[in-house]
Amino acid sequence: MANYITDSLEKGEKIVLNGRLHWSYIWWYLFFTFVFILVGIGAFIAGSMLVNPLLYIVGGVALVLALCVYLVGRILRSRTEFAVTTNRFIQKDGIFSIEMTEIPLFKIETVNFYQTFWQRIIGTGCIELVGSGGTSHRVHCIEQPMKIRKTIVSAINHPDNKE
Repeated sequence: MANYITDSLEKGEKIVLNGRLHWSYIWWYLFFTFVFILVGIGAFIAGSMLVNPLLYIVGGVALVLALCVYLVGRILRSRTEFAVTTNRFIQKDGIFSIEMTEIPLFKIETVNFYQTFWQRIIGTGCIELVGSGGTSHRVHCIEQPMKIRKTIVSAINHPDNKE
C-alpha cells in the first residue's frame, strides 16, 4: 500500500484491513489485452505460414498494444486504495493528484452492502458508509466486500472506538 495512508495514521492508530479494487474493475482492459494477444499470435503464425514480414510487424504492434492496454488497466486499478484503521475509514484516489476521504468510525451509523448475482459469483461488490447527518460514501467494485463490511462493523462496535 502506498505511503499516503500509512503517513496519515495518527499516533497509536493501526491499520486493521487494507482493501483494493477487484480485478473486474478493469474488465474491459483485460478483455482488449486478450484480444490484442490473440491478434498478435495469429499474425505471427500467419506471417510464418505465408512468409510475409508485414504480418510480423502487425503481430509485434498488437503485442505492444496488449502490453500498453494491460498496464493502463493496472494503473487505473491501483489508483484507488483504502484501509480500515482502529479509528477511521481512509480512501485514497488518484495517481498524480491525490484525493483522500477519511470517515471517523464513530461517525458511521450504517454500513450497507450491495452485491448482484454476478458480483457474488466473481467475489466483488459495493459497500456504502452512511454517516451522521445522512452523508454517504460508496466504494464500488471491491474485493471481499462482506469481509470489509464485517471489519468496519466490528471496528465500530469495538469499545475502544466509542466517544
